Amino acid sequence: MQSPNLSNIQYNKIEKAYAKINLNLNIVNKRKDNYHNIDSDIIFTNIYDSIYIKCKNTKNNKITLIISGEFKNSLLGNVKGNIIYKTARFFMKKYKIYNDLVITLDKSLPVASGIGGGSADAAATLRKLSEIFNISRKSFNDIFLEEISKKLGADIPACIYSYPLNIKGIGDKICILPIHLKKTLSRYNYIILINPNISLSTKLVFNKWKCSPSLTRVFNQSNLYPKIGVNSLKPAAEKIETSIILIQEILSSQPGIKFYGMSGSGATCYGIFKNKNLAIKAKHYIKKIRPKWWINYSSIKN
Repeated sequence: MQSPNLSNIQYNKIEKAYAKINLNLNIVNKRKDNYHNIDSDIIFTNIYDSIYIKCKNTKNNKITLIISGEFKNSLLGNVKGNIIYKTARFFMKKYKIYNDLVITLDKSLPVASGIGGGSADAAATLRKLSEIFNISRKSFNDIFLEEISKKLGADIPACIYSYPLNIKGIGDKICILPIHLKKTLSRYNYIILINPNISLSTKLVFNKWKCSPSLTRVFNQSNLYPKIGVNSLKPAAEKIETSIILIQEILSSQPGIKFYGMSGSGATCYGIFKNKNLAIKAKHYIKKIRPKWWINYSSIKN
């Protein structure tokens, strides 16, 4: 299997932490260390948190984290426990850098929602710090990514790339996306995300996982890639949070929808549409009938 090329990473003044979507998620088995081996095709959307980092000339090895945005209240409290803080501390220690940092997070993605918000924030922090301190991206090698996976989070390596990938293992083994799936996505490039404004514990969903049928049927109009929408964690998540079922039922009836499913461990669900206008129309309709839900639209990031 071919590994992706890190040279594709783009750097911006504001580092964007893109939402990750599991198009499918198959749990292969549970490991002796209580982690689960998975096989999942993932994409990223142009919906994101924003990371701003200011490096000071003072060298007191101090990191200040400021959180703003729609979902800031979910993260206020233990700053040193925040994944951005821990990632910055890891990076600075690894490269023996002692400058003081002020990191600002504009939190636009819902927390504990199955779209990798925390991992994306950590990955964006790593990208921006490597740019600020002129650390070669070649240092983001397999050994570095494996260390990141084990110490900070298995989804972070994929989020560093932030383009369509296949992930295996506990999420730390990264491969290119199957070509037939790439072709499918090139035809349907518009997506809406819906979360019932419910935080769902990843650990709880995994603990309740077992091989059982989903409470909603998988909606798929394409024989080219029937795996889209299949998620081993969906039955457990649906039993914990029944609004996930309702979201998928509403999505399935929208004009122009091609695929729908639940991302990660939930509760965010996605719908992929035939064209931009139909996706926007569906977003406005669902927001009208469910005004308290978080609903967003974007193109799929290629």
